[in-house]
Amino acid sequence: MTILYDLEPTLAVWEFHDVLKRSTLDQRRPGDLQVLEQMLRGATAIVTARDGGLLVGVSRAISDGSYCTYLSDLAVDVAYQSRGIGRELIAKTHQHCGLESSLILLAAPGAATYYPHIGMQRHDSCWMIPPKKSSTQSNSSRSEEAGEVNDQASSSPNAWDTSGNAGEFFDQMAEEYNSTIHRCFPRYNEMLDSVLRYLPVDLAPRRILDLGTGTGNLAIRVCKQYPDAQLHCVDLSPESLDVCRRQLKSVAPTTSVHYQCADITKLAFDEDEFDLIVSSIAIHHLASEDKRRLFADCRKWLRPGGVLCFADQFRGETEQLYQQHIDGWKELSFRAGTNQAEWDAWMEHQRDHDHHETLSDVTAWLGEADFSKVDTLWRFLLWSIVYAE
Repeated sequence: MTILYDLEPTLAVWEFHDVLKRSTLDQRRPGDLQVLEQMLRGATAIVTARDGGLLVGVSRAISDGSYCTYLSDLAVDVAYQSRGIGRELIAKTHQHCGLESSLILLAAPGAATYYPHIGMQRHDSCWMIPPKKSSTQSNSSRSEEAGEVNDQASSSPNAWDTSGNAGEFFDQMAEEYNSTIHRCFPRYNEMLDSVLRYLPVDLAPRRILDLGTGTGNLAIRVCKQYPDAQLHCVDLSPESLDVCRRQLKSVAPTTSVHYQCADITKLAFDEDEFDLIVSSIAIHHLASEDKRRLFADCRKWLRPGGVLCFADQFRGETEQLYQQHIDGWKELSFRAGTNQAEWDAWMEHQRDHDHHETLSDVTAWLGEADFSKVDTLWRFLLWSIVYAE
Protein backbone atom coordinates (compact mmCIF):
# COMPACT_ATOMS: atom_id res chain seq x y z
CA MET A 1 0.00 0.00 0.00
CA THR A 2 1.42 3.39 -1.05
CA ILE A 3 -0.43 6.31 0.53
CA LEU A 4 0.10 9.69 -1.12
CA TYR A 5 -0.27 12.81 1.02
CA ASP A 6 -0.93 16.25 -0.40
CA LEU A 7 -2.37 19.68 0.29
CA GLU A 8 -5.74 19.96 -1.48
CA PRO A 9 -7.24 23.41 -0.92
CA THR A 10 -9.88 22.63 -3.57
CA LEU A 11 -10.98 19.27 -2.13
CA ALA A 12 -14.48 18.50 -3.38
CA VAL A 13 -17.21 18.57 -0.76
CA TRP A 14 -18.65 15.24 -1.90
CA GLU A 15 -15.27 13.54 -1.33
CA PHE A 16 -14.98 15.18 2.11
CA HIS A 17 -18.49 14.05 3.00
CA ASP A 18 -17.78 10.54 1.77
CA VAL A 19 -14.61 10.03 3.82
CA LEU A 20 -16.36 11.46 6.91
CA LYS A 21 -18.92 8.68 6.52
CA ARG A 22 -16.30 6.00 5.97
CA SER A 23 -14.46 7.15 9.11
CA THR A 24 -17.73 7.46 11.17
CA LEU A 25 -16.82 11.10 11.93
CA ASP A 26 -19.96 12.11 10.04
CA GLN A 27 -21.91 11.21 13.20
CA ARG A 28 -20.47 14.37 14.80
CA ARG A 29 -20.39 16.62 11.74
CA PRO A 30 -23.12 18.45 9.78
CA GLY A 31 -24.88 16.50 7.08
CA ASP A 32 -25.64 19.67 5.10
CA LEU A 33 -23.26 19.89 2.11
CA GLN A 34 -23.49 23.68 2.07
CA VAL A 35 -22.14 23.80 5.63
CA LEU A 36 -19.41 21.28 4.77
CA GLU A 37 -18.48 23.37 1.73
CA GLN A 38 -18.08 26.46 3.93
CA MET A 39 -15.94 24.43 6.33
CA LEU A 40 -13.61 23.45 3.49
CA ARG A 41 -13.33 26.90 1.95
CA GLY A 42 -12.64 28.51 5.35
CA ALA A 43 -9.81 26.15 6.25
CA THR A 44 -6.18 27.20 6.41
CA ALA A 45 -4.97 23.72 5.50
CA ILE A 46 -6.62 20.63 4.02
CA VAL A 47 -4.26 17.65 3.94
CA THR A 48 -5.38 14.47 2.21
CA ALA A 49 -4.27 10.85 2.12
CA ARG A 50 -5.06 8.88 -1.04
CA ASP A 51 -4.63 5.27 -2.03
CA GLY A 52 -4.62 4.99 -5.82
CA GLY A 53 -6.77 8.13 -6.10
CA LEU A 54 -9.25 7.06 -3.41
CA LEU A 55 -9.49 9.56 -0.56
CA VAL A 56 -8.84 7.51 2.60
CA GLY A 57 -8.00 10.26 5.08
CA VAL A 58 -8.25 14.01 5.57
CA SER A 59 -7.29 16.63 8.12
CA ARG A 60 -8.68 20.16 8.18
CA ALA A 61 -7.13 22.93 10.27
CA ILE A 62 -7.51 26.63 10.98
CA SER A 63 -4.34 28.45 12.01
CA ASP A 64 -2.85 31.90 12.62
CA GLY A 65 0.49 30.49 11.49
CA SER A 66 2.45 31.40 14.61
CA TYR A 67 0.65 30.81 17.91
CA CYS A 68 -2.10 28.23 17.49
CA THR A 69 -3.37 25.71 14.97
CA TYR A 70 -6.80 24.21 15.59
CA LEU A 71 -7.13 20.76 14.05
CA SER A 72 -10.86 20.69 13.52
CA ASP A 73 -11.21 17.44 11.56
CA LEU A 74 -9.14 14.27 11.40
CA ALA A 75 -10.88 11.46 9.54
CA VAL A 76 -9.42 8.14 8.35
CA ASP A 77 -11.44 5.48 6.56
CA VAL A 78 -12.15 2.66 9.05
CA ALA A 79 -10.62 0.17 6.59
CA TYR A 80 -7.33 2.11 6.68
CA GLN A 81 -7.03 2.82 10.40
CA SER A 82 -4.13 1.58 12.56
CA ARG A 83 -1.68 2.12 9.69
CA GLY A 84 -0.15 5.44 10.79
CA ILE A 85 -2.21 7.55 8.39
CA GLY A 86 -3.74 9.72 11.13
CA ARG A 87 -0.33 10.39 12.66
CA GLU A 88 1.07 11.41 9.27
CA LEU A 89 -1.89 13.68 8.50
CA ILE A 90 -1.40 15.46 11.84
CA ALA A 91 2.34 15.87 11.23
CA LYS A 92 1.91 17.27 7.73
CA THR A 93 -0.87 19.62 8.85
CA HIS A 94 1.24 20.96 11.71
CA GLN A 95 4.23 21.37 9.40
CA HIS A 96 2.22 23.32 6.85
CA CYS A 97 0.61 25.61 9.42
CA GLY A 98 3.87 26.22 11.32
CA LEU A 99 5.62 23.96 13.82
CA GLU A 100 6.10 26.95 16.12
CA SER A 101 2.34 27.04 16.72
CA SER A 102 0.56 24.85 19.28
CA LEU A 103 -1.61 22.23 17.62
CA ILE A 104 -4.95 21.90 19.42
CA LEU A 105 -7.85 19.50 18.94
CA LEU A 106 -10.98 18.21 20.62
CA ALA A 107 -10.98 14.43 20.69
CA ALA A 108 -14.05 12.39 19.86
CA PRO A 109 -14.98 10.19 22.85
CA GLY A 110 -13.99 7.00 21.08
CA ALA A 111 -10.58 8.40 20.11
CA ALA A 112 -9.53 9.86 23.46
CA THR A 113 -6.96 7.11 24.05
CA TYR A 114 -5.41 7.50 20.60
CA TYR A 115 -3.86 10.95 20.94
CA PRO A 116 -1.63 10.29 23.99
CA HIS A 117 -0.37 7.24 22.10
CA ILE A 118 1.04 9.48 19.33
CA GLY A 119 2.68 11.93 21.74
CA MET A 120 -0.02 14.57 22.31
CA GLN A 121 -0.52 16.09 25.76
CA ARG A 122 -3.91 16.29 27.44
CA HIS A 123 -5.20 19.69 28.61
CA ASP A 124 -7.93 19.75 31.24
CA SER A 125 -9.04 23.38 30.88
CA CYS A 126 -10.90 23.43 27.60
CA TRP A 127 -14.05 25.56 27.59
CA MET A 128 -16.33 26.32 24.68
CA ILE A 129 -19.50 28.17 23.72
CA PRO A 130 -21.62 25.80 21.60
CA PRO A 131 -22.98 27.22 18.34
CA LYS A 132 -26.47 28.67 18.25
CA LYS A 133 -28.56 26.95 15.61
CA SER A 134 -30.49 29.18 13.27
CA SER A 135 -34.07 28.33 12.40
CA THR A 136 -32.84 27.28 8.95
CA GLN A 137 -30.38 24.83 10.47
CA SER A 138 -33.04 23.47 12.80
CA ASN A 139 -35.49 22.96 9.96
CA SER A 140 -32.77 21.29 7.92
CA SER A 141 -32.00 18.89 10.75
CA ARG A 142 -35.68 18.04 11.22
CA SER A 143 -36.09 17.45 7.49
CA GLU A 144 -33.15 15.04 7.41
CA GLU A 145 -34.51 13.16 10.43
CA ALA A 146 -37.85 12.83 8.66
CA GLY A 147 -36.09 11.24 5.69
CA GLU A 148 -36.67 14.11 3.27
CA VAL A 149 -34.24 14.48 0.37
CA ASN A 150 -31.72 17.25 0.92
CA ASP A 151 -30.73 19.27 -2.16
CA GLN A 152 -27.02 18.56 -2.56
CA ALA A 153 -26.18 21.32 -5.04
CA SER A 154 -24.58 24.16 -3.08
CA SER A 155 -24.94 26.73 -5.85
CA SER A 156 -27.99 28.50 -7.27
CA PRO A 157 -27.97 27.32 -10.87
CA ASN A 158 -31.31 28.96 -11.66
CA ALA A 159 -29.56 32.31 -11.17
CA TRP A 160 -26.82 31.59 -13.69
CA ASP A 161 -27.17 33.75 -16.80
CA THR A 162 -25.77 32.09 -19.93
CA SER A 163 -26.62 34.94 -22.28
CA GLY A 164 -23.20 36.63 -22.05
CA ASN A 165 -19.83 35.27 -23.12
CA ALA A 166 -18.10 32.35 -21.43
CA GLY A 167 -16.07 34.68 -19.21
CA GLU A 168 -19.21 36.34 -17.85
CA PHE A 169 -20.75 32.94 -17.18
CA PHE A 170 -17.75 31.82 -15.13
CA ASP A 171 -17.60 35.19 -13.34
CA GLN A 172 -20.95 34.30 -11.77
CA MET A 173 -19.75 30.99 -10.39
CA ALA A 174 -16.07 31.69 -9.68
CA GLU A 175 -16.40 31.28 -5.91
CA GLU A 176 -18.44 28.09 -6.33
CA TYR A 177 -16.56 26.59 -9.27
CA ASN A 178 -14.25 24.30 -7.31
CA SER A 179 -17.14 22.53 -5.60
CA THR A 180 -19.38 22.62 -8.67
CA ILE A 181 -16.86 21.09 -11.08
CA HIS A 182 -16.38 18.03 -8.85
CA ARG A 183 -20.12 17.39 -8.99
CA CYS A 184 -20.14 18.07 -12.71
CA PHE A 185 -17.16 15.77 -13.34
CA PRO A 186 -16.12 13.60 -10.38
CA ARG A 187 -12.92 12.44 -12.15
CA TYR A 188 -11.73 16.04 -12.46
CA ASN A 189 -8.69 15.64 -10.16
CA GLU A 190 -7.59 12.47 -11.95
CA MET A 191 -7.79 14.28 -15.29
CA LEU A 192 -5.76 17.29 -14.10
CA ASP A 193 -3.10 15.05 -12.58
CA SER A 194 -2.83 13.21 -15.91
CA VAL A 195 -2.12 16.43 -17.86
CA LEU A 196 1.34 16.59 -16.28
CA ARG A 197 1.96 12.88 -15.67
CA TYR A 198 3.10 12.09 -19.22
CA LEU A 199 5.32 15.08 -19.89
CA PRO A 200 8.90 14.22 -20.92
CA VAL A 201 11.04 13.55 -17.86
CA ASP A 202 13.81 15.74 -19.29
CA LEU A 203 11.44 18.68 -19.85
CA ALA A 204 12.61 21.50 -17.59
CA PRO A 205 10.37 24.40 -18.61
CA ARG A 206 11.44 27.90 -17.71
CA ARG A 207 8.30 29.62 -19.03
CA ILE A 208 4.84 28.02 -19.00
CA LEU A 209 1.58 29.32 -20.48
CA ASP A 210 -1.78 28.23 -19.02
CA LEU A 211 -4.63 28.97 -21.46
CA GLY A 212 -8.01 29.43 -19.76
CA THR A 213 -6.60 29.20 -16.24
CA GLY A 214 -9.97 29.59 -14.50
CA THR A 215 -9.68 29.26 -10.71
CA GLY A 216 -6.19 27.79 -11.03
CA ASN A 217 -6.63 24.09 -10.30
CA LEU A 218 -4.27 23.02 -13.09
CA ALA A 219 -1.95 25.95 -12.30
CA ILE A 220 -1.55 24.62 -8.73
CA ARG A 221 -0.26 21.32 -10.11
CA VAL A 222 2.04 23.11 -12.55
CA CYS A 223 3.57 25.16 -9.73
CA LYS A 224 4.14 22.06 -7.63
CA GLN A 225 5.81 20.15 -10.47
CA TYR A 226 7.84 23.09 -11.79
CA PRO A 227 8.32 25.47 -8.82
CA ASP A 228 11.21 27.36 -10.47
CA ALA A 229 9.38 28.10 -13.72
CA GLN A 230 7.63 31.35 -14.62
CA LEU A 231 3.89 30.80 -15.12
CA HIS A 232 1.70 32.99 -17.33
CA CYS A 233 -2.03 32.54 -16.56
CA VAL A 234 -4.66 33.76 -19.05
CA ASP A 235 -8.43 33.74 -18.59
CA LEU A 236 -11.43 35.72 -19.80
CA SER A 237 -13.04 35.77 -16.32
CA PRO A 238 -11.52 38.32 -13.88
CA GLU A 239 -13.43 36.78 -10.97
CA SER A 240 -11.93 33.36 -11.70
CA LEU A 241 -8.43 34.86 -11.88
CA ASP A 242 -8.99 36.42 -8.45
CA VAL A 243 -9.75 32.96 -7.03
CA CYS A 244 -6.65 31.65 -8.81
CA ARG A 245 -4.48 34.35 -7.22
CA ARG A 246 -5.71 33.38 -3.74
CA GLN A 247 -5.14 29.69 -4.35
CA LEU A 248 -1.62 30.09 -5.75
CA LYS A 249 -0.67 32.52 -2.98
CA SER A 250 -1.64 29.82 -0.49
CA VAL A 251 0.08 26.81 -2.07
CA ALA A 252 2.89 28.35 -4.16
CA PRO A 253 3.78 31.74 -2.64
CA THR A 254 7.29 31.83 -4.15
CA THR A 255 6.39 30.91 -7.74
CA SER A 256 6.63 33.70 -10.31
CA VAL A 257 3.13 34.11 -11.78
CA HIS A 258 1.80 36.68 -14.26
CA TYR A 259 -1.97 37.05 -14.69
CA GLN A 260 -3.64 38.29 -17.87
CA CYS A 261 -7.39 38.76 -18.27
CA ALA A 262 -7.88 38.25 -21.99
CA ASP A 263 -9.57 36.27 -24.75
CA ILE A 264 -7.19 33.43 -25.67
CA THR A 265 -7.97 33.98 -29.36
CA LYS A 266 -6.46 37.48 -29.15
CA LEU A 267 -3.11 36.76 -27.51
CA ALA A 268 0.21 37.95 -28.90
CA PHE A 269 3.48 36.40 -27.75
CA ASP A 270 6.95 36.21 -29.26
CA GLU A 271 8.09 33.14 -31.15
CA ASP A 272 9.81 30.50 -28.96
CA GLU A 273 8.58 32.28 -25.81
CA PHE A 274 7.33 29.20 -23.93
CA ASP A 275 8.63 25.73 -23.16
CA LEU A 276 5.25 24.31 -22.16
CA ILE A 277 1.64 25.29 -22.88
CA VAL A 278 -1.19 23.68 -20.89
CA SER A 279 -4.94 24.12 -20.74
CA SER A 280 -7.92 22.56 -18.98
CA ILE A 281 -11.53 22.55 -20.25
CA ALA A 282 -11.16 25.88 -22.05
CA ILE A 283 -10.31 25.39 -25.73
CA HIS A 284 -13.70 23.80 -26.49
CA HIS A 285 -15.26 27.26 -26.01
CA LEU A 286 -13.68 28.33 -29.32
CA ALA A 287 -15.22 27.88 -32.75
CA SER A 288 -13.46 25.47 -35.11
CA GLU A 289 -11.48 28.07 -37.04
CA ASP A 290 -10.42 29.79 -33.82
CA LYS A 291 -9.11 26.44 -32.53
CA ARG A 292 -7.07 25.93 -35.69
CA ARG A 293 -5.58 29.43 -35.42
CA LEU A 294 -4.81 28.90 -31.73
CA PHE A 295 -2.96 25.66 -32.46
CA ALA A 296 -0.90 27.43 -35.12
CA ASP A 297 -0.12 30.23 -32.65
CA CYS A 298 0.88 27.73 -29.96
CA ARG A 299 3.31 26.13 -32.40
CA LYS A 300 4.95 29.53 -32.97
CA TRP A 301 5.04 30.39 -29.26
CA LEU A 302 6.74 27.11 -28.32
CA ARG A 303 10.49 26.68 -28.54
CA PRO A 304 11.83 23.66 -30.47
CA GLY A 305 11.06 20.58 -28.38
CA GLY A 306 8.30 22.41 -26.50
CA VAL A 307 5.02 20.71 -25.59
CA LEU A 308 1.33 21.57 -25.80
CA CYS A 309 -0.78 19.39 -23.48
CA PHE A 310 -4.45 20.10 -22.79
CA ALA A 311 -7.54 18.49 -21.28
CA ASP A 312 -10.87 19.20 -22.90
CA GLN A 313 -14.28 17.98 -24.01
CA PHE A 314 -14.78 16.34 -27.41
CA ARG A 315 -17.58 14.95 -29.55
CA GLY A 316 -17.91 11.28 -30.28
CA GLU A 317 -17.00 10.16 -33.76
CA THR A 318 -20.70 9.33 -34.25
CA GLU A 319 -23.80 11.00 -32.86
CA GLN A 320 -24.73 7.79 -31.06
CA LEU A 321 -21.37 7.69 -29.23
CA TYR A 322 -21.66 11.39 -28.43
CA GLN A 323 -25.11 10.95 -26.88
CA GLN A 324 -23.92 7.92 -24.90
CA HIS A 325 -21.08 10.02 -23.54
CA ILE A 326 -23.51 12.73 -22.42
CA ASP A 327 -25.86 10.17 -20.87
CA GLY A 328 -22.96 8.62 -18.97
CA TRP A 329 -21.82 12.06 -17.87
CA LYS A 330 -25.29 12.88 -16.51
CA GLU A 331 -25.47 9.61 -14.56
CA LEU A 332 -22.02 10.19 -13.05
CA SER A 333 -22.83 13.79 -12.10
CA PHE A 334 -26.10 12.93 -10.40
CA ARG A 335 -24.37 10.26 -8.34
CA ALA A 336 -21.91 12.95 -7.19
CA GLY A 337 -24.71 15.28 -6.03
CA THR A 338 -25.79 17.29 -9.07
CA ASN A 339 -29.53 17.99 -9.19
CA GLN A 340 -31.75 18.59 -12.22
CA ALA A 341 -31.62 22.39 -12.01
CA GLU A 342 -27.82 22.41 -11.95
CA TRP A 343 -27.62 19.91 -14.80
CA ASP A 344 -30.04 22.01 -16.87
CA ALA A 345 -27.86 25.07 -16.28
CA TRP A 346 -24.78 23.19 -17.50
CA MET A 347 -26.61 22.01 -20.60
CA GLU A 348 -27.78 25.55 -21.33
CA HIS A 349 -24.18 26.74 -20.98
CA GLN A 350 -23.08 23.96 -23.33
CA ARG A 351 -25.65 24.98 -25.96
CA ASP A 352 -24.62 28.64 -25.74
CA HIS A 353 -20.84 28.44 -25.37
CA ASP A 354 -19.40 25.01 -26.16
CA HIS A 355 -18.11 23.84 -29.55
CA HIS A 356 -17.17 20.17 -29.30
CA GLU A 357 -14.95 18.71 -32.01
CA THR A 358 -14.00 15.10 -32.64
CA LEU A 359 -10.58 13.94 -31.52
CA SER A 360 -9.74 13.02 -35.11
CA ASP A 361 -10.40 16.60 -36.28
CA VAL A 362 -8.32 18.13 -33.49
CA THR A 363 -5.47 15.70 -34.14
CA ALA A 364 -5.53 16.64 -37.84
CA TRP A 365 -5.47 20.37 -37.04
CA LEU A 366 -2.47 19.92 -34.74
CA GLY A 367 -0.70 18.13 -37.59
CA GLU A 368 -1.54 21.02 -39.90
CA ALA A 369 0.03 23.35 -37.33
CA ASP A 370 3.29 21.38 -37.70
CA PHE A 371 3.24 19.51 -34.40
CA SER A 372 5.26 16.35 -35.06
CA LYS A 373 4.10 14.06 -32.24
CA VAL A 374 0.40 14.04 -31.35
CA ASP A 375 -1.27 11.55 -29.04
CA THR A 376 -4.28 11.06 -26.74
CA LEU A 377 -3.01 10.38 -23.24
CA TRP A 378 -6.24 9.81 -21.29
CA ARG A 379 -9.94 9.57 -22.09
CA PHE A 380 -13.24 9.18 -20.27
CA LEU A 381 -16.63 9.98 -21.85
CA LEU A 382 -16.35 13.51 -23.33
CA TRP A 383 -13.03 14.31 -21.67
CA SER A 384 -9.64 13.64 -23.21
CA ILE A 385 -6.06 14.82 -22.81
CA VAL A 386 -4.22 15.66 -26.01
CA TYR A 387 -0.42 15.84 -26.21
CA ALA A 388 1.43 17.62 -29.03
CA GLU A 389 5.22 18.02 -29.21
